[in-house]
Amino acid sequence: MLVMEREAQSLGTLAAVAEVLGCDMVRADSLDSLPQVLAVKRPTIAVLAVDSIESNGLGIFQALADSSSPPATFLVGAIDTRVLASIKRAAETRGLKVVGVGGRPLDAVALEKMFAAHLTTPPPISRQELEQALALNELSLQYQPKIALTPEGLRIQGIEALVRWQHPRKGLLHPRHFLHAIEEHELLAALTDFVMTDAIRQAGRWRSDGLDLELVINLSPRLVRDRGFPERLARLLLEYEFPPERLVLDVTEASAAVDRDLMFDVFTRLRIFGVGLSLDNFGTGLSSLTELYRMPYSEIKVDRSLIADVPREREAQLIVQAIADLGHTLQLSVCAEGIETRPMLEFARNAGFDSAQGHFFSGPVQAGEIEQLVRSWPGLGASATGRWHGMQTLPMDGATTRLSRLPQALARTIAS
Repeated sequence: MLVMEREAQSLGTLAAVAEVLGCDMVRADSLDSLPQVLAVKRPTIAVLAVDSIESNGLGIFQALADSSSPPATFLVGAIDTRVLASIKRAAETRGLKVVGVGGRPLDAVALEKMFAAHLTTPPPISRQELEQALALNELSLQYQPKIALTPEGLRIQGIEALVRWQHPRKGLLHPRHFLHAIEEHELLAALTDFVMTDAIRQAGRWRSDGLDLELVINLSPRLVRDRGFPERLARLLLEYEFPPERLVLDVTEASAAVDRDLMFDVFTRLRIFGVGLSLDNFGTGLSSLTELYRMPYSEIKVDRSLIADVPREREAQLIVQAIADLGHTLQLSVCAEGIETRPMLEFARNAGFDSAQGHFFSGPVQAGEIEQLVRSWPGLGASATGRWHGMQTLPMDGATTRLSRLPQALARTIAS
Protein backbone atom coordinates (compact mmCIF):
# COMPACT_ATOMS: atom_id res chain seq x y z
CA MET A 1 0.00 0.00 0.00
CA LEU A 2 1.49 3.35 -1.11
CA VAL A 3 0.65 6.26 1.21
CA MET A 4 1.17 9.96 0.51
CA GLU A 5 -0.09 11.49 3.75
CA ARG A 6 1.31 13.46 6.68
CA GLU A 7 -1.56 13.62 9.16
CA ALA A 8 -0.53 11.48 12.13
CA GLN A 9 -3.95 10.05 12.98
CA SER A 10 -4.59 9.03 9.40
CA LEU A 11 -1.17 7.41 9.17
CA GLY A 12 -1.91 5.39 12.28
CA THR A 13 -5.25 4.23 10.89
CA LEU A 14 -3.71 3.25 7.56
CA ALA A 15 -0.88 1.37 9.27
CA ALA A 16 -3.42 -0.58 11.32
CA VAL A 17 -5.46 -1.43 8.23
CA ALA A 18 -2.31 -2.55 6.38
CA GLU A 19 -1.39 -4.81 9.29
CA VAL A 20 -4.84 -6.41 9.41
CA LEU A 21 -4.75 -7.03 5.64
CA GLY A 22 -1.20 -8.38 5.78
CA CYS A 23 0.24 -5.92 3.30
CA ASP A 24 3.22 -3.57 3.44
CA MET A 25 2.74 0.17 3.79
CA VAL A 26 5.30 2.35 2.02
CA ARG A 27 5.37 6.14 2.09
CA ALA A 28 6.31 8.61 -0.60
CA ASP A 29 6.66 12.17 0.68
CA SER A 30 7.07 13.99 -2.62
CA LEU A 31 6.45 13.79 -6.33
CA ASP A 32 10.21 13.41 -6.91
CA SER A 33 10.37 10.21 -4.84
CA LEU A 34 7.22 8.69 -6.33
CA PRO A 35 8.60 7.11 -9.57
CA GLN A 36 11.25 5.13 -7.70
CA VAL A 37 8.73 3.87 -5.13
CA LEU A 38 6.36 2.80 -7.90
CA ALA A 39 9.13 1.01 -9.83
CA VAL A 40 10.55 -0.84 -6.82
CA LYS A 41 7.49 -1.58 -4.68
CA ARG A 42 4.78 -1.81 -7.40
CA PRO A 43 1.92 -1.04 -4.93
CA THR A 44 -1.58 -2.32 -5.50
CA ILE A 45 -3.28 0.56 -3.67
CA ALA A 46 -2.29 4.22 -3.40
CA VAL A 47 -3.74 6.47 -0.70
CA LEU A 48 -3.33 10.14 -1.60
CA ALA A 49 -3.99 12.93 0.88
CA VAL A 50 -4.89 15.62 -1.63
CA ASP A 51 -4.84 18.42 0.93
CA SER A 52 -1.37 17.82 2.35
CA ILE A 53 0.94 16.33 -0.30
CA GLU A 54 3.67 18.40 -1.90
CA SER A 55 3.66 19.69 -5.45
CA ASN A 56 0.53 19.52 -7.60
CA GLY A 57 -1.90 16.63 -7.45
CA LEU A 58 -2.22 16.43 -11.22
CA GLY A 59 1.48 15.65 -11.51
CA ILE A 60 1.07 12.85 -9.00
CA PHE A 61 -1.86 11.44 -10.94
CA GLN A 62 0.19 11.44 -14.14
CA ALA A 63 3.11 9.73 -12.40
CA LEU A 64 0.77 7.00 -11.16
CA ALA A 65 -0.84 6.61 -14.58
CA ASP A 66 2.56 6.36 -16.29
CA SER A 67 3.71 3.49 -14.08
CA SER A 68 3.75 -0.02 -15.55
CA SER A 69 0.95 -1.18 -13.23
CA PRO A 70 -1.07 1.81 -11.98
CA PRO A 71 -2.43 1.15 -8.48
CA ALA A 72 -6.05 1.52 -7.45
CA THR A 73 -6.34 4.96 -5.85
CA PHE A 74 -8.10 6.23 -2.74
CA LEU A 75 -8.34 9.99 -2.23
CA VAL A 76 -8.62 11.57 1.19
CA GLY A 77 -8.76 15.18 2.32
CA ALA A 78 -10.44 17.55 4.74
CA ILE A 79 -11.79 19.68 1.93
CA ASP A 80 -15.13 20.43 0.31
CA THR A 81 -16.82 17.35 -1.19
CA ARG A 82 -17.31 19.14 -4.52
CA VAL A 83 -13.57 19.77 -4.72
CA LEU A 84 -12.89 16.12 -3.88
CA ALA A 85 -15.29 15.09 -6.66
CA SER A 86 -13.42 17.32 -9.12
CA ILE A 87 -10.09 15.84 -8.05
CA LYS A 88 -11.54 12.35 -8.53
CA ARG A 89 -12.56 13.21 -12.09
CA ALA A 90 -9.08 14.60 -12.78
CA ALA A 91 -7.54 11.30 -11.65
CA GLU A 92 -9.96 9.21 -13.73
CA THR A 93 -9.30 11.20 -16.91
CA ARG A 94 -5.69 10.06 -16.63
CA GLY A 95 -6.76 6.44 -16.58
CA LEU A 96 -6.56 5.83 -12.83
CA LYS A 97 -9.07 3.62 -11.08
CA VAL A 98 -10.35 5.62 -8.11
CA VAL A 99 -11.86 3.17 -5.63
CA GLY A 100 -13.14 5.85 -3.27
CA VAL A 101 -12.86 9.31 -1.72
CA GLY A 102 -13.19 10.27 1.90
CA GLY A 103 -12.65 12.91 4.54
CA ARG A 104 -11.09 12.72 7.97
CA PRO A 105 -11.11 10.94 10.36
CA LEU A 106 -10.61 7.77 8.33
CA ASP A 107 -12.92 4.83 9.03
CA ALA A 108 -10.66 1.79 9.54
CA VAL A 109 -13.46 -0.77 9.08
CA ALA A 110 -14.66 0.76 5.83
CA LEU A 111 -11.10 1.05 4.51
CA GLU A 112 -10.32 -2.56 5.37
CA LYS A 113 -13.37 -3.77 3.47
CA MET A 114 -12.67 -1.53 0.48
CA PHE A 115 -8.95 -2.31 0.19
CA ALA A 116 -9.40 -6.07 0.64
CA ALA A 117 -11.19 -6.27 -2.70
CA HIS A 118 -8.19 -4.76 -4.51
CA LEU A 119 -5.24 -6.53 -2.91
CA THR A 120 -5.65 -9.81 -4.78
CA THR A 121 -4.44 -9.06 -8.28
CA PRO A 122 -4.64 -11.55 -11.14
CA PRO A 123 -1.36 -12.68 -12.71
CA PRO A 124 -0.22 -10.53 -15.63
CA ILE A 125 -1.35 -11.54 -19.11
CA SER A 126 1.57 -12.97 -21.07
CA ARG A 127 2.44 -12.32 -24.70
CA GLN A 128 1.93 -16.04 -25.37
CA GLU A 129 -1.67 -15.84 -24.11
CA LEU A 130 -2.38 -12.86 -26.33
CA GLU A 131 -0.80 -14.43 -29.41
CA GLN A 132 -2.85 -17.55 -28.76
CA ALA A 133 -6.01 -15.46 -28.49
CA LEU A 134 -5.30 -13.92 -31.88
CA ALA A 135 -4.34 -17.23 -33.50
CA LEU A 136 -7.18 -19.37 -32.08
CA ASN A 137 -10.01 -16.87 -32.66
CA GLU A 138 -10.62 -16.31 -28.96
CA LEU A 139 -11.27 -12.66 -29.76
CA SER A 140 -14.68 -11.63 -31.08
CA LEU A 141 -16.73 -8.52 -31.66
CA GLN A 142 -19.98 -7.40 -30.13
CA TYR A 143 -22.02 -4.49 -31.45
CA GLN A 144 -23.91 -1.74 -29.66
CA PRO A 145 -26.55 0.32 -31.49
CA LYS A 146 -26.12 4.04 -31.99
CA ILE A 147 -29.50 5.77 -31.98
CA ALA A 148 -30.41 8.81 -34.06
CA LEU A 149 -32.59 11.33 -32.20
CA THR A 150 -34.71 12.69 -35.04
CA PRO A 151 -37.76 14.99 -34.94
CA GLU A 152 -39.88 11.97 -35.93
CA GLY A 153 -38.55 9.78 -33.11
CA LEU A 154 -35.76 7.28 -32.53
CA ARG A 155 -34.10 5.10 -35.16
CA ILE A 156 -31.00 2.93 -35.29
CA GLN A 157 -28.35 4.97 -37.09
CA GLY A 158 -25.43 2.61 -36.76
CA ILE A 159 -23.54 0.18 -34.60
CA GLU A 160 -20.25 0.38 -32.68
CA ALA A 161 -17.86 -2.58 -32.80
CA LEU A 162 -16.54 -3.63 -29.36
CA VAL A 163 -13.86 -6.28 -28.95
CA ARG A 164 -14.18 -9.08 -26.37
CA TRP A 165 -11.87 -11.93 -25.34
CA GLN A 166 -13.32 -15.31 -24.47
CA HIS A 167 -10.45 -16.37 -22.23
CA PRO A 168 -10.22 -20.16 -21.74
CA ARG A 169 -9.91 -19.79 -17.93
CA LYS A 170 -11.05 -16.28 -17.01
CA GLY A 171 -14.22 -16.16 -19.09
CA LEU A 172 -15.37 -13.18 -21.14
CA LEU A 173 -12.97 -10.23 -20.75
CA HIS A 174 -13.64 -6.62 -21.73
CA PRO A 175 -10.84 -4.46 -23.22
CA ARG A 176 -10.11 -2.78 -19.87
CA HIS A 177 -8.83 -6.17 -18.67
CA PHE A 178 -6.36 -6.81 -21.48
CA LEU A 179 -5.76 -3.69 -23.57
CA HIS A 180 -2.87 -2.57 -21.37
CA ALA A 181 -1.19 -5.95 -21.91
CA ILE A 182 -1.80 -5.69 -25.67
CA GLU A 183 0.03 -2.36 -25.73
CA GLU A 184 2.77 -3.53 -23.38
CA HIS A 185 3.54 -6.55 -25.60
CA GLU A 186 3.37 -4.43 -28.78
CA LEU A 187 0.46 -6.36 -30.28
CA LEU A 188 -1.79 -3.35 -30.82
CA ALA A 189 -1.37 -3.40 -34.61
CA ALA A 190 -2.41 -7.07 -34.73
CA LEU A 191 -5.47 -6.38 -32.56
CA THR A 192 -6.45 -3.39 -34.68
CA ASP A 193 -6.10 -5.38 -37.90
CA PHE A 194 -8.43 -8.01 -36.45
CA VAL A 195 -11.05 -5.50 -35.28
CA MET A 196 -10.99 -3.44 -38.47
CA THR A 197 -11.13 -6.46 -40.77
CA ASP A 198 -13.82 -8.35 -38.88
CA ALA A 199 -16.04 -5.28 -38.35
CA ILE A 200 -15.82 -4.01 -41.92
CA ARG A 201 -16.41 -7.51 -43.31
CA GLN A 202 -19.50 -7.89 -41.13
CA ALA A 203 -20.81 -4.42 -41.97
CA GLY A 204 -20.38 -5.27 -45.65
CA ARG A 205 -22.55 -8.36 -45.17
CA TRP A 206 -25.25 -6.33 -43.45
CA ARG A 207 -25.14 -3.84 -46.30
CA SER A 208 -25.58 -6.65 -48.83
CA ASP A 209 -28.63 -7.77 -46.85
CA GLY A 210 -30.16 -4.31 -47.06
CA LEU A 211 -29.03 -2.91 -43.70
CA ASP A 212 -27.37 0.41 -44.43
CA LEU A 213 -25.77 0.97 -41.03
CA GLU A 214 -23.06 3.38 -40.00
CA LEU A 215 -20.10 1.46 -38.56
CA VAL A 216 -18.21 2.91 -35.58
CA ILE A 217 -14.74 1.57 -34.66
CA ASN A 218 -12.42 2.81 -31.93
CA LEU A 219 -9.04 4.04 -33.13
CA SER A 220 -6.13 3.78 -30.71
CA PRO A 221 -4.06 6.95 -30.22
CA ARG A 222 -0.94 4.94 -31.07
CA LEU A 223 -2.20 4.31 -34.61
CA VAL A 224 -2.54 8.04 -35.13
CA ARG A 225 1.26 8.02 -35.33
CA ASP A 226 1.19 5.62 -38.29
CA ARG A 227 1.20 7.55 -41.58
CA GLY A 228 0.45 4.36 -43.53
CA PHE A 229 -2.78 3.62 -41.67
CA PRO A 230 -5.16 5.64 -43.94
CA GLU A 231 -4.01 3.78 -47.07
CA ARG A 232 -4.33 0.36 -45.43
CA LEU A 233 -7.82 1.24 -44.24
CA ALA A 234 -8.80 2.46 -47.72
CA ARG A 235 -7.71 -0.87 -49.23
CA LEU A 236 -9.72 -2.76 -46.62
CA LEU A 237 -12.86 -0.75 -47.35
CA LEU A 238 -12.42 -1.38 -51.06
CA GLU A 239 -11.92 -5.12 -50.52
CA TYR A 240 -15.22 -5.51 -48.64
CA GLU A 241 -17.09 -2.90 -50.70
CA PHE A 242 -18.00 -0.80 -47.70
CA PRO A 243 -18.40 2.94 -48.40
CA PRO A 244 -15.94 5.04 -46.38
CA GLU A 245 -18.61 7.67 -45.68
CA ARG A 246 -20.45 5.03 -43.59
CA LEU A 247 -17.42 4.45 -41.35
CA VAL A 248 -16.72 6.56 -38.27
CA LEU A 249 -13.52 6.21 -36.25
CA ASP A 250 -13.77 7.10 -32.56
CA VAL A 251 -10.60 8.82 -31.42
CA THR A 252 -10.02 9.20 -27.68
CA GLU A 253 -8.89 12.50 -26.25
CA ALA A 254 -5.58 10.88 -25.35
CA SER A 255 -4.71 11.36 -29.02
CA ALA A 256 -4.15 15.00 -28.20
CA ALA A 257 -0.89 13.97 -26.55
CA VAL A 258 0.73 12.79 -29.81
CA ASP A 259 2.47 14.97 -32.35
CA ARG A 260 -0.19 17.37 -33.60
CA ASP A 261 1.29 17.82 -37.07
CA LEU A 262 1.35 14.07 -37.59
CA MET A 263 -2.15 13.71 -36.17
CA PHE A 264 -3.41 16.44 -38.50
CA ASP A 265 -1.82 14.69 -41.47
CA VAL A 266 -3.39 11.29 -40.66
CA PHE A 267 -6.78 12.76 -39.79
CA THR A 268 -6.93 14.90 -42.92
CA ARG A 269 -6.19 11.95 -45.22
CA LEU A 270 -8.86 9.88 -43.48
CA ARG A 271 -11.38 12.67 -44.02
CA ILE A 272 -10.33 13.00 -47.68
CA PHE A 273 -11.20 9.31 -48.08
CA GLY A 274 -14.63 10.15 -46.64
CA VAL A 275 -14.19 8.47 -43.25
CA GLY A 276 -15.85 10.24 -40.31
CA LEU A 277 -13.88 11.15 -37.19
CA SER A 278 -15.51 11.34 -33.77
CA LEU A 279 -13.76 12.92 -30.78
CA ASP A 280 -14.62 10.41 -28.05
CA ASN A 281 -14.97 10.99 -24.29
CA PHE A 282 -15.22 14.74 -24.80
CA GLY A 283 -15.55 16.83 -21.65
CA THR A 284 -13.29 14.91 -19.31
CA GLY A 285 -9.99 14.47 -21.09
CA LEU A 286 -7.04 16.46 -22.36
CA SER A 287 -8.35 17.99 -25.58
CA SER A 288 -8.45 21.77 -25.79
CA LEU A 289 -11.29 23.64 -27.40
CA THR A 290 -8.96 24.73 -30.19
CA GLU A 291 -8.62 21.10 -31.27
CA LEU A 292 -12.30 21.10 -32.18
CA TYR A 293 -11.80 23.56 -35.01
CA ARG A 294 -8.20 22.77 -35.96
CA MET A 295 -8.72 19.04 -36.42
CA PRO A 296 -11.16 17.75 -39.07
CA TYR A 297 -13.62 16.03 -36.74
CA SER A 298 -17.15 15.31 -37.91
CA GLU A 299 -18.60 14.49 -34.47
CA ILE A 300 -18.00 14.83 -30.75
CA LYS A 301 -19.16 12.32 -28.15
CA VAL A 302 -19.94 13.71 -24.71
CA ASP A 303 -18.43 11.43 -22.06
CA ARG A 304 -20.75 9.16 -20.08
CA SER A 305 -19.50 10.57 -16.76
CA LEU A 306 -20.94 13.98 -17.65
CA ILE A 307 -24.19 12.46 -18.91
CA ALA A 308 -24.52 10.46 -15.67
CA ASP A 309 -24.43 13.66 -13.62
CA VAL A 310 -27.14 15.39 -15.66
CA PRO A 311 -30.21 14.12 -13.73
CA ARG A 312 -28.93 15.41 -10.37
CA GLU A 313 -26.51 18.29 -11.01
CA ARG A 314 -27.53 21.56 -12.61
CA GLU A 315 -23.90 22.39 -13.37
CA ALA A 316 -23.62 19.21 -15.42
CA GLN A 317 -26.79 20.13 -17.32
CA LEU A 318 -25.38 23.55 -18.19
CA ILE A 319 -22.03 22.14 -19.29
CA VAL A 320 -23.55 19.37 -21.42
CA GLN A 321 -25.98 21.82 -23.04
CA ALA A 322 -23.09 24.19 -23.76
CA ILE A 323 -21.06 21.38 -25.38
CA ALA A 324 -24.01 20.43 -27.58
CA ASP A 325 -24.50 24.06 -28.65
CA LEU A 326 -20.78 24.48 -29.32
CA GLY A 327 -20.66 21.34 -31.42
CA HIS A 328 -23.59 22.47 -33.52
CA THR A 329 -22.12 25.94 -33.94
CA LEU A 330 -19.02 24.25 -35.39
CA GLN A 331 -21.30 22.13 -37.60
CA LEU A 332 -20.37 18.90 -35.82
CA SER A 333 -22.76 16.11 -34.92
CA VAL A 334 -23.08 15.56 -31.18
CA CYS A 335 -23.59 12.16 -29.53
CA ALA A 336 -24.47 11.43 -25.88
CA GLU A 337 -22.73 8.38 -24.42
CA GLY A 338 -23.96 6.29 -21.51
CA ILE A 339 -27.72 6.88 -21.77
CA GLU A 340 -29.04 4.60 -19.04
CA THR A 341 -32.37 6.15 -17.99
CA ARG A 342 -35.35 7.94 -19.46
CA PRO A 343 -34.43 11.30 -17.83
CA MET A 344 -30.99 11.10 -19.47
CA LEU A 345 -32.61 10.46 -22.85
CA GLU A 346 -35.15 13.25 -22.42
CA PHE A 347 -32.40 15.71 -21.55
CA ALA A 348 -30.33 14.65 -24.58
CA ARG A 349 -33.32 15.08 -26.88
CA ASN A 350 -34.27 18.48 -25.51
CA ALA A 351 -30.63 19.61 -25.59
CA GLY A 352 -30.57 18.93 -29.32
CA PHE A 353 -28.23 15.92 -29.40
CA ASP A 354 -28.13 14.19 -32.78
CA SER A 355 -27.53 10.67 -31.48
CA ALA A 356 -27.13 8.62 -28.33
CA GLN A 357 -25.79 5.30 -27.09
CA GLY A 358 -26.34 3.35 -23.90
CA HIS A 359 -27.99 0.41 -22.19
CA PHE A 360 -31.33 2.24 -22.16
CA PHE A 361 -31.60 1.17 -25.80
CA SER A 362 -29.45 -1.95 -25.86
CA GLY A 363 -26.20 -3.26 -24.50
CA PRO A 364 -23.61 -4.84 -26.82
CA VAL A 365 -25.00 -7.86 -28.68
CA GLN A 366 -23.65 -10.53 -31.00
CA ALA A 367 -23.52 -9.86 -34.73
CA GLY A 368 -26.31 -12.37 -35.34
CA GLU A 369 -28.70 -10.31 -33.19
CA ILE A 370 -28.16 -7.01 -35.00
CA GLU A 371 -30.37 -7.82 -38.00
CA GLN A 372 -33.25 -8.89 -35.75
CA LEU A 373 -32.80 -5.79 -33.60
CA VAL A 374 -32.83 -3.44 -36.58
CA ARG A 375 -35.70 -5.10 -38.45
CA SER A 376 -37.94 -5.37 -35.37
CA TRP A 377 -37.29 -1.83 -34.18
CA PRO A 378 -39.35 -0.42 -32.49
CA GLY A 379 -40.77 -3.75 -31.34
CA LEU A 380 -40.49 -4.66 -27.69
CA GLY A 381 -38.13 -7.56 -28.36
CA ALA A 382 -35.62 -5.38 -30.17
CA SER A 383 -33.90 -4.09 -27.06
CA ALA A 384 -31.74 -5.87 -24.55
CA THR A 385 -33.68 -4.07 -21.82
CA GLY A 386 -36.92 -2.93 -23.40
CA ARG A 387 -36.76 0.29 -21.35
CA TRP A 388 -36.92 2.49 -24.44
CA HIS A 389 -40.18 0.88 -25.66
CA GLY A 390 -42.68 3.51 -26.71
CA MET A 391 -40.16 6.35 -26.66
CA GLN A 392 -40.02 6.49 -30.45
CA THR A 393 -43.49 8.01 -30.58
CA LEU A 394 -42.72 10.91 -28.23
CA PRO A 395 -42.30 14.40 -29.74
CA MET A 396 -38.91 16.03 -29.68
CA ASP A 397 -40.21 19.01 -27.68
CA GLY A 398 -37.49 21.66 -27.38
CA ALA A 399 -35.22 19.87 -29.82
CA THR A 400 -37.54 20.66 -32.74
CA THR A 401 -37.33 24.36 -31.98
CA ARG A 402 -33.56 24.13 -31.56
CA LEU A 403 -33.28 22.39 -34.93
CA SER A 404 -34.59 25.46 -36.73
CA ARG A 405 -31.73 27.55 -35.33
CA LEU A 406 -28.97 25.27 -36.68
CA PRO A 407 -27.19 25.82 -39.99
CA GLN A 408 -29.40 24.62 -42.83
CA ALA A 409 -27.05 21.87 -43.98
CA LEU A 410 -26.77 20.46 -40.48
CA ALA A 411 -30.50 20.68 -39.96
CA ARG A 412 -31.07 18.62 -43.09
CA THR A 413 -28.58 16.03 -41.81
CA ILE A 414 -30.37 15.71 -38.47
CA ALA A 415 -33.82 15.55 -40.03
CA SER A 416 -32.88 12.95 -42.65
